Amino acid sequence: MQTNAERVLRQLANNISAMDEVESIGISASKKELPKAGEGDIDVFIYCGKIPELEKRQAVIKQTGSVIQAGKMNVFEGGHWGVGDLVYIDGIETWLMYFTVKETLCNVEAILNGDYPDKLDNYYYPIGRCAMLKNIHVLYDKSEFLHTLKARLSIYPNDLAKALASYHLNMLEDTEDLVRAVSRKDVLFYHFAMDLAIDHFLQALFAINKVYFPSRKRTLEFIKKFDRKPERCEERLLDSLQLGSCAETVAASCEQWSKLVAELRGLCEEQ
Repeated sequence: MQTNAERVLRQLANNISAMDEVESIGISASKKELPKAGEGDIDVFIYCGKIPELEKRQAVIKQTGSVIQAGKMNVFEGGHWGVGDLVYIDGIETWLMYFTVKETLCNVEAILNGDYPDKLDNYYYPIGRCAMLKNIHVLYDKSEFLHTLKARLSIYPNDLAKALASYHLNMLEDTEDLVRAVSRKDVLFYHFAMDLAIDHFLQALFAINKVYFPSRKRTLEFIKKFDRKPERCEERLLDSLQLGSCAETVAASCEQWSKLVAELRGLCEEQ
């Protein structure tokens, strides 16, 4: 049974799709149900021949009526999150993000070519955009743009997997900060260095399993499903973090971590 939020979202999407510029609409969702107010937001990705003017986007929101609450227009004005407008559906923060088809195709092509191997600008992962598009829930697709893109992304390129795994394993070779933190028993500095290292570890791990790295959310759920990973990977990752929280055990944490990295490197070499 559809919830009220789902009905309103469908109505809003229908109104947006009536704009001549709009080619495709989809929502990213980690689960089938929409979040409740305060539990998360709704990301609506809108792909266009060109971005509709502000007045036109405002008119669509007004057309939808009192079932949605207007937020702020032009919160984003380009970049990673497109041109973004904020509205509320049943109190749920809903982001309407407009992109051109041309820039999206160019961006995806660059990512698949390995041009963006690492995170950018406050933990934005370009490879995560591929993860989103591969699994996007399509609401409207006039020109089959999203369905074609989903089919393209359904197969993880071998060359990309090799390039990303190599890049992140190379980054893991720089252990200077970890070693310095251990020698000083500086727990906070150690956790700063570990956060950077874990980021590279996870991206290499996802690459060798040919899964687009979505973000740092729900990481353990993904790892549990992986075939290629160090033995007891999830348990040992958590142990490394726990041991690293105390000055007296930070050295043991680093030792555990070094073994994990070595095993990951071995798996990559086997592949």
